[in-house]
Amino acid sequence: MLKEKRRQQIYEMLIKNGEVQTSQLCGTFGVSDMTIRRDLEYLAGSGCVARTHGGAVFKQSRKPDAAFKGVIEQAREKIARKAFELIGNEQRIFIDSGTTTALLAENLPMDSRNIVVTTNLKIAGQVTDRPYISVLIIGGSLRPQTLSCYGTQTEEQIRRYRVDVAFLGASAVGKDGYLYDGYEPEAGVKQNIIQSAMKTYVMVDSSKFDTYSLISYSHSKSVTGLITDSGICPEVKRRLEEMGANVIVAEE
Repeated sequence: MLKEKRRQQIYEMLIKNGEVQTSQLCGTFGVSDMTIRRDLEYLAGSGCVARTHGGAVFKQSRKPDAAFKGVIEQAREKIARKAFELIGNEQRIFIDSGTTTALLAENLPMDSRNIVVTTNLKIAGQVTDRPYISVLIIGGSLRPQTLSCYGTQTEEQIRRYRVDVAFLGASAVGKDGYLYDGYEPEAGVKQNIIQSAMKTYVMVDSSKFDTYSLISYSHSKSVTGLITDSGICPEVKRRLEEMGANVIVAEE
């Protein structure tokens, strides 16, 4: 098991049980005492986990998701770098709303000459300082929580355009291979983008596999590829590939 996935599971055990013992973790994960000590030191660096003699405890006064924020953020950055490798020069690219897709927008180089199409005001704002990038915002009803546009008007506009490559997010990837979104109107936007794009990649970190959200918007085999981090369980990857999905693992 890769360290990112192991550390995530240790963190989840801390939330559930309140404490863990080094000796127990060594047996559970089949790794050395030194490896577990390094994992616990890493989690303790967030301030949400405290080391104890022989293990660690979860500090209830802090937000539960803060302790593992660093690991997830590192995974998302790797995914964004891999996605950037799939962008050609002077292409028309759609960038969906989402934490991971936002990292792709943030890291487009200053000399990029792409046309960026998006329904998200944050994404548009992230690339406006690039002098050679053209930005096309697709409007509609605005969802205040995400600053994303959705609705019939949005979907009609999308169908008028043709983009070279689209980068979408997902709330979950189920055991059934379907891609899920937590908000039904935005799921409709994603469905239309998939139909309008020549290639579509879904950027999703490994913590979202074998989970479910409100509504499915496509099957993983129906998009060009799923870009994820090295924390994905090999069994999950194998199962998705047997379904016909193209799973792209971002290493370093």
